[in-house]
Amino acid sequence: MVEKAISTPHANATQAGVEAYRDGGNAIDAALAAAGVLAVVYPHQCSAGGDLFALVEDGSGRTWSVNGSGAAPRELDPTELRRQSNEMPDSGPDSITVPGVVAGWGTIQGLGAALPLSRLLRPAVRAAAEGVPITALLAASIRARAAALVRDPGMRALFFPNGEPLPAGALLRQPQLARTLETLAHDGPEAFYVGLIGEQLITGLQRLGSRLTRDDFAAHRSEVDAPLRLEHRGFQLQTCPPNSQGFCLLEAIAALDALGVEIDARGVDAQLLLRALLLAADDREKYLGDPHCRPVPVAELLAPERLRKRMGLPMLTRANAAQAPMHGDTVAICAADATGVAVCLIQSVYQSFGSGLLERQTGVILHNRGRGFSLTPGAPNELLPNTRPAHTLTPLLIHRDKRLKAVVGTMGGRAQPQILAQLLPALLDPGVKLTEVLGAPRWVAGGRDIGFENTTVAIERDAPLALDSILARENIDVARIASRNELVGHAQIVRVGPDGALQAGCDPRSDGAAAVVGC
Repeated sequence: MVEKAISTPHANATQAGVEAYRDGGNAIDAALAAAGVLAVVYPHQCSAGGDLFALVEDGSGRTWSVNGSGAAPRELDPTELRRQSNEMPDSGPDSITVPGVVAGWGTIQGLGAALPLSRLLRPAVRAAAEGVPITALLAASIRARAAALVRDPGMRALFFPNGEPLPAGALLRQPQLARTLETLAHDGPEAFYVGLIGEQLITGLQRLGSRLTRDDFAAHRSEVDAPLRLEHRGFQLQTCPPNSQGFCLLEAIAALDALGVEIDARGVDAQLLLRALLLAADDREKYLGDPHCRPVPVAELLAPERLRKRMGLPMLTRANAAQAPMHGDTVAICAADATGVAVCLIQSVYQSFGSGLLERQTGVILHNRGRGFSLTPGAPNELLPNTRPAHTLTPLLIHRDKRLKAVVGTMGGRAQPQILAQLLPALLDPGVKLTEVLGAPRWVAGGRDIGFENTTVAIERDAPLALDSILARENIDVARIASRNELVGHAQIVRVGPDGALQAGCDPRSDGAAAVVGC
């Protein structure tokens, strides 16, 4: 009997992964089955019209980074957008880049799946056709973004069928999306880019005002590369390279390691963790974009001597305060099995419901990842035709002595490195249960990107009271938020225990579930 584990932010997706395991699949199969279901049941956070980043350990000891992000239209005119605004639109056709999720699914499957895509997408097709009850979190997101959603006929028809937002418990049926997923199951991912689905999508997008073309879709490819790595106190941390912000997580941890300081999220050294995270966020704004256009000097950014010097400078606030409002709506899927296969797959539409547009023939909701571009000439993430935007998705695999120790991912937009760093110490302590790791109070620092006009550390209400004075600094405010708040992300973890047995944990801030099965 082989032990297999999975954790996702929605119970239906976790069940799809368990069923894939029981049908003979490995962790890749389970993650992909769950990813398909999440694109149906969590449309505010992910979609077939979104992007993904993933880390895949294929069972032979090799780990691959999969970049499933798409590029801006080749016919996009940045000058025209600059005449309209000084920042990228947060919704509408100009916020859409080529969706990379579906191609990413195909790339991940090719790294060692045991089951065909027709089997893996079956639960997603069924969920879309038969319908699923709307969760309280989805219902809250529909209400929160109602003003944008009702402007689009497709979104309005789906989520406001009687003129009122669908409430929690209502059945969400998506027949057009079911047909799209069924076509993908039989014809493969290429149908999304050069086949029938692609034709329907492009026609519908251009009708909505998008500049994306058949050539843009046909040219799209996932990128498979080596992950970034960092040695941390005997562990090896792996994450995705740019245009992911993964290096920011490694940089913050490396900064504390350079000072010989432990990661401490809730004690007196929390101010040093905050300093390290803001330092990394500042470098994200200075350097992160499409590396094919402007390479990111990751080795230089992680150099210990540089980090020691930077940690001695005044605390930075500019990078967080200046950002536009943007809640990172994202799902993380973590899966591993005893054969050595492991996956951290994160897929997203970026803002809740992405661009706010639904292409009606296909039922596909389109993301607004173009929001990751800047309209400032010379910026590292400057909007240029056929380039990919700066991305927030930050998968994490942890090894020790070349053996897998943990698979970790979270939602949370730009705060993903902050959330992962806070989880790390307890996660690496085998004496701490995963329910305690994930249930412990957290905080995130940001500005307009987390709903505050000034740079603010938002702290969950059940965190120690002393954190207010520890984290408050000149030009940095603190604010208490409700406990178990989605603002501090919902994370998923699969961990290998000291006895080699798999453990799985799901964040209580989500609608998810975790499972360990023997097959």
